Amino acid sequence: MKRNFLGTVCCLAMCTMFCTPCVIAAQPGAFAQHYDAAQNYLMQNQYSSSIVEFRKALRINFLDNSARIGLINAYLARATYYANQEKNYEKAANDFRSAIFYLRIYPDKDQTVQNSAAMITSASENLNQCLKVISFDTTAGSRYKKAEELRAIGNFSAAAYEFSKSAENAKLAADANAQVADLLKLLGNEPRSADYYKTALDLKPNDGLLRMKYARTLDKLGRYDEAVTQYNEALANSKGDMEVLYALERIYLKKLAITPSDAELNANLGAIKQAQGDFETALSYYGKAEQLNPSNVTTRLNVGTLFQQRKEYQKAIQSYNSVLTLYPNNTQALLYKAQVYKEMGDNKTALDLYKKILSIDPNNSGAKAEIGEVMKNSLPPSEYIAFLAKNGNADEIYAYAYKLHQENKIDDAIDGYKAVIAKDSSKVDAYVNLAVCYAAKNDYNNASEVLNNAKAKFPANNLVLKTLQSVQSDSVNSKLAAASQSYENKDYKQAIQQYLAINPATEDSTLGAAASYQALGDYNSAIEYYKKAEQINPNNAEIPYYIGYLYSEQQNWSLAENYLKKAVEKNPQSEAKELLAYVVQNGSVSVLNEGIELYEQNNYQNALAKFNEVLKKETNNAYAYYYRGLIYDEQKQTKLAINDYLNVLKYSNEFPIANYMLAVDYDTLSNYKEAFKYYQKFIANYTTDDEYLKYAKSRVEELKPFVGG
Repeated sequence: MKRNFLGTVCCLAMCTMFCTPCVIAAQPGAFAQHYDAAQNYLMQNQYSSSIVEFRKALRINFLDNSARIGLINAYLARATYYANQEKNYEKAANDFRSAIFYLRIYPDKDQTVQNSAAMITSASENLNQCLKVISFDTTAGSRYKKAEELRAIGNFSAAAYEFSKSAENAKLAADANAQVADLLKLLGNEPRSADYYKTALDLKPNDGLLRMKYARTLDKLGRYDEAVTQYNEALANSKGDMEVLYALERIYLKKLAITPSDAELNANLGAIKQAQGDFETALSYYGKAEQLNPSNVTTRLNVGTLFQQRKEYQKAIQSYNSVLTLYPNNTQALLYKAQVYKEMGDNKTALDLYKKILSIDPNNSGAKAEIGEVMKNSLPPSEYIAFLAKNGNADEIYAYAYKLHQENKIDDAIDGYKAVIAKDSSKVDAYVNLAVCYAAKNDYNNASEVLNNAKAKFPANNLVLKTLQSVQSDSVNSKLAAASQSYENKDYKQAIQQYLAINPATEDSTLGAAASYQALGDYNSAIEYYKKAEQINPNNAEIPYYIGYLYSEQQNWSLAENYLKKAVEKNPQSEAKELLAYVVQNGSVSVLNEGIELYEQNNYQNALAKFNEVLKKETNNAYAYYYRGLIYDEQKQTKLAINDYLNVLKYSNEFPIANYMLAVDYDTLSNYKEAFKYYQKFIANYTTDDEYLKYAKSRVEELKPFVGG
């Protein structure tokens, strides 16, 4: 019986296309022109022209699902062409990235595409194959850098995909999501841009620029209430940003045009005009608000602050008094009035008002802060510390001592920290900072004495213990600082000498030496010192990750896998998890290639061991099943071969030859019915007119009498 084998199997399959709708709803002329042109180009396999036209159509109507699906199909088709025909895996990878972007990132939650999940999986698998071929570094930092490069050359969709992948890293998540939002905005998809700005802002709430981008996007989308919330937050943190004020003014004016008798809107516009410095217009709005709601205390208070801002202090006092006449215990009016007297230099009246506020509300933070500020500005540090020791609490004394400490007024800070401890001996930070002050004066005896007293009171406090160790080991810390500086200056050889001079070695010194060797490209020495650091601190989950990474760089997949597994065991959230999958996959590919090479040398026994090793880790590896089936055929173990070929077809559609091998094996076993079936499957799926196809066709004719055909 005739038996032949294919030499190689194509490793990159064309992704299954989406089916575009048969009927497209009527669209404006420009959209239809670009859409029809794109479809025609796609049918003629002019993929680049098709992509250009589909993108133009989406620019006109970013919500059109048909144009999005067509664009995805064009990217997938061109990616497959690049990979299989030109062997340009870099270009193919970029097109797969773009396709996944339009599949997963671009559409909103309500847009559904048939088989989208399967398509995303398929496109991702093909992308990963391309990335393996070009040895792409899939760490988060590398992905972020690649995204920046893609954005710089105008490949926005591929860049957005890589930013989204780097966003899986917690440190990069905020900036990466903000980048995705920017790109979606550039591509005309404002609603999805808003979604990603919100995600980024949730991670980085103090980023004023990011908040303004989100606010502007909401504003442009007509989501005015949400935009107002964001603009107000930006205003609170920007101290009167004019752009924010004008945006809020525009929104409030739109609302006021609908409800002109809304007192609150008039008052808000008054506050905005006041912040803009247009006091006369502000007073006009305040006046209208007061007419509409005469009992509104906030409006009167705002009028008072306006006069106070203009330094028309008597008018300000008059406004505050108008509130106090109705509500004598209104602490806000009293506080603003006290501030006026303080600005006028009448500290006595200001202090009396602050005291009145505290008699009404002992916990009023504004009054407490103001009265303290008046005392602080009028007394020398030693006297103010004495005042706080008598009238304040330990937290207030600590805050003042800490301020003196920051201003490098060390002697005054020492007095302050001592007063804190005298007031409340449980304030551990006061002991630590007092010791730090003594150390700043090179008075290590007093520093050690303070910390030993703290250690007796707080024996388990890590801050005390670490600070004591720091003071007692100042020379070691100085050496570490010098070595670290050498490392930052990229003088790695000098850094290594300095780190290794520290005796006894510490975790930090060995890690520093390892990092320096790594920076020099001496991975063997780096691994050696990372292992020494691991001996010092076996609980550090990052160290086995570093070791595993370096072994992966050396393509020592087995050792890399061992250390990365250890890292994941210690910290399931470690970045090692992602690298581990890459290492395992590459290890399997390496072993698989070894097995194929042994097979081609007719060294079947050793080849079989390699394929078994692959299948032990990857039970769905169709390549390993295929070649193991070939070996079983050579060994006349036909039933085992049949089982492997069936697994090939189970896990992959890339091996039509497996149908042929099954047919031949069933033929060998005289199971003509199954042989006939698989010959037919082979004929249906195999398009090359060669000796395999000819033999299958002739054998089908021969078997028809046996199967009733």
